[in-house]
This record gives sequence, structure tokens and C-alpha cells, in this order.
Amino acid sequence: MRLTKLQMQGFKSFADTTTMTFDSGVTAIVGPNGCGKSNVSDAVRWVLGEQRARMLRGAKMEEVIFQGSSARRAVSLAEVSLFFENEDGGLPVAFKEVVITRRLSRSGESEYLLNGASCRLRDIHDMLRGTGLGADSGIVIESKMIDALLSDRPDDRRELFEEAAGVGLYRDRRRSTERRLEETAVDLSRLDDLLGEVQSQVRSLARQRKRAERHAELTARRFSVELTLASREMAAWREELAQLEVTVAALREQAPGDDARVVAAEGARDAAHEARAAAEASRNELARLTQLQQQHVQELRAEIAVAVERQRNALERRQRAEEERREGEAFGERLNADRVRAREELTSLEGEVEQSRESLAVHARDEEAARAAVTAARSAVEAAERTVRELREQQRRLDLDRESAQRETAELEQRSAALEIERQQLVDAATVLAREIEGADEAIEVARVSVATAVAALEEARAAARAARERDAAARAELGRAEDTYVALEGKVNALEGLERERVGLAPAAARLLRERDRFGEGAVLGPISDFLSTSASSAVLVERYLGMTVHAVIVRDHAAAEAVRSWHASANPGPLLLLPLDAMPSPSGGEAGDLLNQVEAAEPAAGWVRSLLDRVRALDDGSGFVDGRGAVWLPGTTAGPGPLRRRAELSGLRSELLAAGAGRQLAAAAAEEARRALTEADAAVAMATEAANLANGEDRRANDHRAELERRRLRGMRELENAEGLASRLATRQDELRSRLASIEVRTAELQESLGSHGVDSEALRVQAAETERALEAAREHRTNGQVALAQAQARMQVATDRVHRLEQEHENASTRLASLQHELSTLADSDRSLAEQMANWQGDLDARVATLTDVESRLAEAERHVRDANASLSTADHALDQARREAHERESALHHAELRFAELSGRRTAIRERLETEWRRPLEDLLASFEAVEVDDTALRTEAEQLRTELEKLGPVNPLAVEEHEEEVKRLDFLTGQRNDLAEAKNKLQLAIREIDTTARELFLTTFTQVRENFRQIFMTLFGGGECDLRLENPEMPLDCDIEIHASPRGKRTQRIHLLSSGERALVALSLLFGIFLTKPSPFCLLDEVDAPLDDANIGRYVRMLNQFKENTQFIVITHNPRTTTEAADAVYGVTMQEPGVSSLVSVRMRGNTVDEVTPPEMAPEGEVAGAPA
Repeated sequence: MRLTKLQMQGFKSFADTTTMTFDSGVTAIVGPNGCGKSNVSDAVRWVLGEQRARMLRGAKMEEVIFQGSSARRAVSLAEVSLFFENEDGGLPVAFKEVVITRRLSRSGESEYLLNGASCRLRDIHDMLRGTGLGADSGIVIESKMIDALLSDRPDDRRELFEEAAGVGLYRDRRRSTERRLEETAVDLSRLDDLLGEVQSQVRSLARQRKRAERHAELTARRFSVELTLASREMAAWREELAQLEVTVAALREQAPGDDARVVAAEGARDAAHEARAAAEASRNELARLTQLQQQHVQELRAEIAVAVERQRNALERRQRAEEERREGEAFGERLNADRVRAREELTSLEGEVEQSRESLAVHARDEEAARAAVTAARSAVEAAERTVRELREQQRRLDLDRESAQRETAELEQRSAALEIERQQLVDAATVLAREIEGADEAIEVARVSVATAVAALEEARAAARAARERDAAARAELGRAEDTYVALEGKVNALEGLERERVGLAPAAARLLRERDRFGEGAVLGPISDFLSTSASSAVLVERYLGMTVHAVIVRDHAAAEAVRSWHASANPGPLLLLPLDAMPSPSGGEAGDLLNQVEAAEPAAGWVRSLLDRVRALDDGSGFVDGRGAVWLPGTTAGPGPLRRRAELSGLRSELLAAGAGRQLAAAAAEEARRALTEADAAVAMATEAANLANGEDRRANDHRAELERRRLRGMRELENAEGLASRLATRQDELRSRLASIEVRTAELQESLGSHGVDSEALRVQAAETERALEAAREHRTNGQVALAQAQARMQVATDRVHRLEQEHENASTRLASLQHELSTLADSDRSLAEQMANWQGDLDARVATLTDVESRLAEAERHVRDANASLSTADHALDQARREAHERESALHHAELRFAELSGRRTAIRERLETEWRRPLEDLLASFEAVEVDDTALRTEAEQLRTELEKLGPVNPLAVEEHEEEVKRLDFLTGQRNDLAEAKNKLQLAIREIDTTARELFLTTFTQVRENFRQIFMTLFGGGECDLRLENPEMPLDCDIEIHASPRGKRTQRIHLLSSGERALVALSLLFGIFLTKPSPFCLLDEVDAPLDDANIGRYVRMLNQFKENTQFIVITHNPRTTTEAADAVYGVTMQEPGVSSLVSVRMRGNTVDEVTPPEMAPEGEVAGAPA
């Protein structure tokens, strides 16, 4: 790969398209100061991807575009192209010529092109990787690099080494990583504080959640229990109501039956019940045994199936192990053969290495002898040559050094003053930051107080909400109880009113007469005597017992009405009937009224008949009988059921209770509404307090963030202050060194002036002798180098052989270990297989026994099922007989009364349950019955459990219904924060590890590069100075990344000393040696030297030219120079740069060695070898 051409357009001072063609060897670029020569080196840096404007001698990247001149406008685009010949395939692209182009417009748009195709800078870097080219490579060597190396500022010198090693990137990464580490530590501290608060909140909410979940669990269980009870009761009531309807219809139409049939039917039913219970018990026991046997059989079959699978897996593993063992034995035999051959090869190579060492020792002794002779000859030549010329030159350079030291002293004083101002500014800034941090601490404290206040207010609001919720629950429970009471009473009243309307309990004939009384004319039939009587519930019992069937008597208007009714009765035959005509009403007796009459109120027009029937009747003390006015004792016996008087008395009392229950329900509803309103207000207060707490927490977080930012700024300021103080200390030290240096320069000047008149000898013979010794040294050095190469090659082959022997031995040992492991595994698998087979045989026997037992139990279970079916059939027959007997029972009237009352009661209770459940659970009953899960236990246990659940809920008290959601949210927040903290902790560890890895990598890169540069520096120094000694040293080898780099050089004939004690020319030559040493660590196809020969005198220029001639066979050199000797002696091609048009650079001449092409001679011509242009 070779550079063939550079093309520039609109780049800096090259406004027009300018093309430079390069051939192998050295190409010189000459021209007066300010003509734009160095813009060529900037163009090379820029096109290869340089991103730092300061490296291009600018403040911003747009300055590389031609800015215009007095006669030209500025251009809008800068473009530079490098052309490479790629015949040898050095670049990994399929082109014989590769063109790299970079464009930049004033709009900031930048573009890279590869052979005219747009690409990324990364693509160019990837292509150039390994070739020594790139923006960070050392292909451009400038004069300012010499100044940086010779500077006493260690940072400038270190920068060149770090660029060569590529350490700068790692330094930037380390600083960035440290900043991120500090930020991560601050964030981690804040997160720990926040985690503590959230964990406390989670623990509190966890307790509330347990109570809420327990409350919800109990409520759900109570819902299931109550709905199960309600569904069962309502299902039973539906059946009972249907049966009651049938029973009532039958009882109204059929005659009374025989009680004996009822007793017989009940006995038969009980016997059938007992028989069925015995059959079911036997059936259940056999079913349990069947299930147990089935479970055992399934378990045994599963164990056998698992064992079969284990046997199959073991067989496959044994087969694999056998195959691996056979392969391992074959592999071990191959390894033994390879190991024997490798040892034989190693023995042969050891002998070859020993022979190379002996030969190298002989060549080294020859070289040492030649070097001693060269040193002696050179010393003599130097002593002769430097008599007057070198002393005068040293005096001149001492004067330059004095001026340089004086200028640097002035610069250091200015920098010290500026640094003191900067340090004071940092101190002031630290003071301001301290005050701001104090203010931030106060703000944090205020925020924490606000948070505590808001949290306390939130807790108070939550407590108030819990109390309101308790009151609301209590009010709703009280309302439910009031609703239940009211609905129950209303059901009873409605039932009794229905019975009253239907005249239930009245004699059938009287009831039928009242239904058909319209046929007798208006007012003919007035109603039963019970309609005109009213009394208390207790008195109604006595009156009904005394009156007996008379209570069913019907009041008629007169005898005519009675005759009409009699005619109807004769034809209809409705049953016994008692009529009481008003015109036949007996007159009252004049005696004292009985106590029974005093207990009733009679209404007109039947009051006379009531007084007549109850006159002078008194009840016995125990209520078992009565005594009338004649002294006769009446013992009525027990009645079949409540009569119309008792029902009316009960209805009157129930109506009074219903009015009271309605008032209580209204009060409970008002209390529930008030409690619900208070709960709504309490929930709103909780929401407001929560929002206030969140705002306070936000303020606290912002205050902490601000405090952390101030702390980071304070730490950054402290570091900057420390750096400024350290720099001030180094500047003071440097000022002291400069003062010592100036004193040393004065002493040296006096010595040189004294020596100028005392030295002068003829040195021609010594020079001839030195040339002969140098040729002998070169020959000896070449022999020694060849010997070193041969030894290194032999040692490399021996090391390869040694590594191969070790690797084969390790592989053989591993193979042996693997074979032993496989043998042990095969033995273990065989033992396991035998044990498993025995166990499977035992399991199979047990399985056969269990299957036989299961078959027997299943047959017995089928027989028990048949017995249960027979018992159920018998029980069904007995139940049917009992129902039939009861329908025919003697007490038909009493049964009818109870059936009708039960029908009304069940209807009311069903309505009450519906209203109660819908009110409590706030859903229609149909939805409730469709959504609950039935509880399969008996009703008694369910009622007990319902009462226990109600008691437990009351004990549990009010709960926070939002606790579950709040706890889940806080747990999610805690998990999120915990994850964040873990991520931060992991990030912190990774950042710390990254810093260590960066330090390790940078240290290794730096030390490797330093070692290479050190070796290259020694070789090039020997070439330039023709001998002498030099070295690079680290001030602190334990900390290579932070210590100073010292350059020691001892030209031929001088003792080892620091470079600042050398002459300017020697120092420049030492710096060139080091720069070329750095360049050779990353050799590239070409190298651009920008005025690096400026400080060299004629003698050192000759050495510099010899070095270029030595390296130009392998590297193209582009030399920007003012020195005519460099141009004439080293250059194979010369370009002249001029500014014939002010502000615009152009090429005016090209001279190829041996040929002149388009030569244009400007008016003012420099000395031979340099082509000059018009003055800038």
C-alpha cells in the first residue's frame, strides 16, 4: 500500500483544487513563512478523521473551510481526498486504488466518502485498522511536538506518549466513569432513605391489608353461608308453599280422615327411614374402602411406570458411557504417540537453540570490540571538530536558551498570577456553594417537617375515615335489622289481613253465606258476630273458648232475613249455621255484668246479642272453664286453633308494632344516610391528605436532589481547587528550576568564552580512522543482529514444541481421568439397575393383591347400592302414605288454619329475605343466587357459622377497604425501588470494576508502548548521534499512568545527563529520536514531518538526512521544511507553495530528482534545493 496523491479544495488557504502527487521516498514541501505549507499536514489529519479543532490550529471545525481573502469570497465547502495504491491488498477492500474523501459544509453537514460512495467514519477506521493510519496515529510529526518533549511540563511530554499508547481514550472513560460513580453513590444514598420510608409504609399497610383481607374473606364466607341458607330456605319454602296450596285445597273439599292412619303411616315412614340410613351407612363405608383401594392401585402403577422409565434411561446412559469409554481409549493411544514425537522434536530444538546462543555470544564480543574502537575514534574526532565551531555554536544556543528561559519565566509568572485569580475564584465559589448547601439543608429540614406534618394529617384523615366507616357499617347494620323487623311484621300483617278478607277460620257455612249475602238484599246479612267484637289477645282466647261455635254465628237483620237464609241453606246444604236476628235480640238482665263481658267491646247493632251471650259470665282463675249467671260450670276443652277473635286481636297488635317499626326504620335510614355522608367527607379528606403528602414528598425529593447536585458541584470545585494548587506548586518548582538553569547558563557561557582561544587541531586523519572503525562496527552489528534473529526463531520453535508437549500431557491426563470416571459410572448404573428390578418385582406383587381386594370390595358396593335403592323406594312409599293420612286427619280445620297462616308467613318471610339480601349486598336476589358458591354443610352448622362470622366481623371492627390496593401499589413501588437500588448497586460495582479494568488496560497499553518507544529511541539515537547512550525512565514505575517521564541522553563523549543540559541542536535531535521512536511503535505507510528540522545545524541536518535515507525504503516521507540541505540531499521530489494571490495558496513548482516537470521559477529564488514563492 502506498500514498499516491493528495487533493484539496476549499480547505483553509487552498481555495482552488490543488493536487499533490507522491512517489516512493521523500517528498519535500517548501515555501516561505505563512504560505500555507502546514495546511497540508492539517489536511492529512483532517481527512483521516481528526475531530479536535485545536489539533488543526483552530477553535471550531468550520474554520477549516476557506474563509475568503481580499479578492475572493469564502467558499461553502471544504473537501480533501487521499489516494492510495492498493496493489498488494494492504487495505481490506477489492480496489486497486482507494480514495478516502471528507467534506464539510458551513451548515455543519459532514460527509465521508470511500471511492466516491458515502460511508461512516467508523467504516474508514475499520478499513485502516492495522495499517498504522488514522486520526490518532503518529503519521504527522510537528515542531510543536519537539517543544512538548523538551518542555519541563510533564503533562505536555506525557500527552505524546499517551497518544501513542491510545491511553487518552481510557482517561476520558475513567473520568466519565468516576462522575457516573459519584452520581450513582448519591442516588444510592437517596434511594436508601426512600426505601426506609417505603418499607415502613409497606409494613403498616401489610397489617391493614391482613385485616382487610380477613374482613373480605369473612365477608365472602358470610355471603356464601347466608346465600346458601337463603337459597335452601327459599327452595324449601317453594316446595312447602306448593304443598300448602294443595293441602289447603284438599282440606277445603275433603272430609276429615282417621288419626290412626296418620300414626300408622308415621310408623311405617320411621321404619323406612331407619332402613335407608342403615343401607346408606353400609354403602358409604364400602365406597370409602373402594376409593382407598383404587388410590393404592394407582400409586403402585405410577411407581412401576416411573421405575420402567428409570430403567430405560439407565440403559441409554450405559450405552453412551460404553461408547465414550471406547472412544477415550482410542484417543489415549493417539495422545501417547503424539507425545513421544513431540518430546523427540523438543530435544532436537534444544540443541539448535544452544548452538545459536554460542554463535550469538561470539558476534556480540566482536561487536563490543568494534564499538569500543568506534567510541575511541569518535571521541578523538569530536575533540578535534568541536574546538572552535562547536563551542561558538554552543555559546549561541546558550544565548537562545537564556532567552527561552527568560521568556518561560515571564510566562510562568503570568500563569501563576492567572492561576492565583482562578484559585481565588474557586475559593469564592466554594464559599457560595457552602452557603447554598446550608440553605439546601434548611430546605430539606423544612421539607421533612412538611412530610411529617402531611403524613400525620394523612394518618388522622385515615383514622377519621376508619371511624366514619365503622359508623357507616353500624348504621347500615342497624338499618338492615330495622328493615328485617319491618318486613317481617308487614308480612305477618298482610298474611293476617288476607286471612281476614278470606274469612279463613270461619265456619264453612258462615263463610259461604257471607260470600253470597248479596242475594238476600242490602243489609239483610250483616256479618259474623266476631266482626262486632274487639278485645285483647289474652281475652280473645277466653271469649273464643267460652263461645265455642257461637263465635261463627251470623247477625241478620230480622226474622224475614233469617227465613230467606234458611231457604238458601236448605237448598245449598253448606253445613251447620247459627243465625242471630236483630229483632229477636234478648233484653239485658238487670244483674251485675260478668268479668268476661267487661273484657270485650261490642259494636252496634250486635251489642245486645254480645251482652246476652256473655252476661254474668266469669272465667275460672286458671282459665280452664267458666261460670255463668245460673251457676253452671262450662268446661270447653282445647280448641282446634285460633279463631277470628284471636286473629283480629293479633292483627291489631301487629299493626301497632308495624307503625313503631316503620318509625324506627325511618330513623335508621336517616342515621345511615348521615353516616354515608360523613364517610364520603372522610374519604375526600383522605384523598386531600394523600395528595398533600405526595406533594410534600415531592418537595422533599426535589430538595434532596438539589442538595445532591450542590454536593457534586462542591466536590467538583474541591477537585479543581486541588488541581489548581498542585499546578501552582509545580509552577513554583519550575520557576526555581529556571532560575538554577539561568545561573548554570551564565557559568557555561563563561567557560565557553575561555575555551574559544585554546583549542585548534587538525582532525582529517582522525576522521578517516573513525570512518573505518564505523564500517567495522556496522559489519559487527549486522552479524550480531542476524545471530539474534536466528536465536529468537530457534527459541520460538522450541517454545512451540514445549507448549505442545505440555498440552499433550495434560490431554492424556484428562483422558485417563475421564476413563476412570466412566468405569465408575458404569458400575454405579449396574447396581442401581439390579436394585430397581427387585423393587419393581415387590411392587408388582403388591399391585396384584390390591387389584383382587378392589374387585371384591366393588362387588360388595354394588350390592349395597341395590339395598339403598330398595330402602329409598320403601321410604317414598311410606312418605306418600303419611301425606295421604295427614290430608285425611280429623283436625282438618286446625290444619287448614295453620296451612293458610304458614302460607302467608312464608310469603312474607320470602319477601323479607329478598329485601334484606338485596339491601345488604346491593344486588338483585337473582344475581346473588346466580353468583354465590354453595356451602355443603347442614343448616344448623350454617346458622352457627353465620352467627360466628357476624360476631367475628364485629370484633374485627372497621377496616380500610383500600388497604389491599394501597399495599399492592406500595409493594410495587418497593419492588421497583428495590430493583432500582439493586441496579444502582450493581451499576456501582460495575463502574468500580470498569475503573479497575480501565486502569489495568491503560497501564498495560502504556507500559507496552513505553517499552517499545524506549527500544526504538535507543536505536534511532545511536543512528543519529553515531553512538552514545540514552534512556527513558519513569519517575515512579509503580504508578506509570501518573508519574513524570524523564529523558536521559548522553551523546558520544559526554556523561549521562538530563536533556535540558544539552545544547539546543542536541536536544532537538534527541527529541527527533524520541518522536521517530514513537512513530515506529505504530508504523504507517507514510509519515509527514512538519518543520521538525528547524532547530538543527548543518552537522545535525546531515544526521537527520541519513536517518530519512535509512527509513525511506519502507516508509514514504512528506517533509515540510525551510532547510535547503534537507531538500537537496534527502528529497526525491519537491513541491513549492506560494501565495501569489494574497490569502490563497497554490503550487508553483515541482522538481523530481533527475527530471523537471512544469518548472516555474518565481521572481525571488531561494538557495538551490528550495523553491520559494512570492512573499506572503
